[in-house]
Amino acid sequence: MKTKKRPWTVFEISMLGRIYDIEHGRRFRRPLNQVWRKRKALQIPARRQIKTKEWTPAEDRWLGTASDSVVARRLGRTLFSVAMHRARLGIPPGPRVYRNAWSADELAQLGRKLDRETAKSIQRSVWSVKVHRVKLGIRAFPDPNPKYRPYTEDEVKLLGTMADEHLAIQLGRTTTAIEAQRIKFGIPKFQRKTRRWSAKEIALLGKLSDEEAARHLARTLNSVKIVRFRLKIANPTPKHRRWNPALDCLLGTMPDAAVASRTGYPLNSVMHRRFHLKLRDPSRRALWTPREDRLLGTKPDADIAWELQRTTGAVANRRIRLKIPVLKPVRFIIQ
Repeated sequence: MKTKKRPWTVFEISMLGRIYDIEHGRRFRRPLNQVWRKRKALQIPARRQIKTKEWTPAEDRWLGTASDSVVARRLGRTLFSVAMHRARLGIPPGPRVYRNAWSADELAQLGRKLDRETAKSIQRSVWSVKVHRVKLGIRAFPDPNPKYRPYTEDEVKLLGTMADEHLAIQLGRTTTAIEAQRIKFGIPKFQRKTRRWSAKEIALLGKLSDEEAARHLARTLNSVKIVRFRLKIANPTPKHRRWNPALDCLLGTMPDAAVASRTGYPLNSVMHRRFHLKLRDPSRRALWTPREDRLLGTKPDADIAWELQRTTGAVANRRIRLKIPVLKPVRFIIQ
């Protein structure tokens, strides 16, 4: 049964256009479309009228000279209004000027002095100055004291004549650079002391750790590692222990966390080893049995899940995988 329309009172009609339509509907409990239709029928203007401002030829000349946001701020208009009017006139947008854009004066200073001095004068980073200079194809200003300078013939002749540390101080270079250049030319180290390995020293390798062997033999740790590796002697204290058959027997008989705590291996290592041997994790739920598969489709999935102590999602996924239709509930029609 339809309800009769409530007639409009004189007070309700007098309030049309004086307040917003949505406020009118809320105050007098009427739908918004009903308020709007009544106001349009009586030709009463809305309280909030859209004020349009005509575009002048002087304002049109501003379009495209800068970005729409800049033009909108200058003309006191919205960004949407400027963009729509510019597109309507077929004027392409102006170039976007970034806040930190390079000026003509800054570009003129590139390549005239060192990048670090240019960066300091224009208050930019050295990396920004270098990248922008390379982008424009401007060659760098020659550095009187370059950080990376080629070796002269006199400097090459001095390599190996004194200790690398003393030569680095004399040439104003780093010790690492002197050592790398000396190795590049195959020049031996100054007063290099070489000591041959005796049979007794080699016999200690593999019995003691590399650190203990280095201290006992008064050799460097790197020298001990190189000789042991060259003679193919196993490290007595490896960081990674190997799995043996006795430890492999534990995998799959108990959860991975229990195997890790008993053997001292990380849990991740235990999981990878078990996966490598293709063993199943005993902590996981047992596989589906033929008896459980025969129950699928005979009852709703929720009832079978409660009976088998499984989740409803697991039961539904197993039933779908075996292509067993779901049991549809029986509907009783009461006459």
